[in-house]
Amino acid sequence: MSKRSRPAKQPSRQPSKKPGQPPAAPAVRAAELRDITPAERGKAMRTFFWILGAFVLGIGVIVATLAVQGKTARDYGQQVLQAVQATQPSGNASYGLKCVTALPGALPRGILDCDVTVDRGKVGVVLQAEGDRQYRLGE
Repeated sequence: MSKRSRPAKQPSRQPSKKPGQPPAAPAVRAAELRDITPAERGKAMRTFFWILGAFVLGIGVIVATLAVQGKTARDYGQQVLQAVQATQPSGNASYGLKCVTALPGALPRGILDCDVTVDRGKVGVVLQAEGDRQYRLGE
């Protein structure tokens, strides 16, 4: 430990409380208003518009991605539908099968499941996509 002396305690500047008087309110200095220069205002506006533009661009990218995924899913479903219709299903038959049985190959990216239903000769395709989305094609 060092042998430095402690500074002497400063007496309190608050007036001593007199009996019968309410406590003194603390003195609050009013904040001085700061002038905003045109350069600062311009910089703040540019920052706001950059943030707004990035937000709009992000939403646009999300919408475009979902649109492309949806188109891919619908195109695959259309191919499956045409492949099953090419077999000319009987008007008396009703059955269901998986898309990979009707059209061999892997499912497109983003498609979790695909089912084909044939009901009295009418073909329908149901695609289950990521994000709880569903695409239905056919009759």
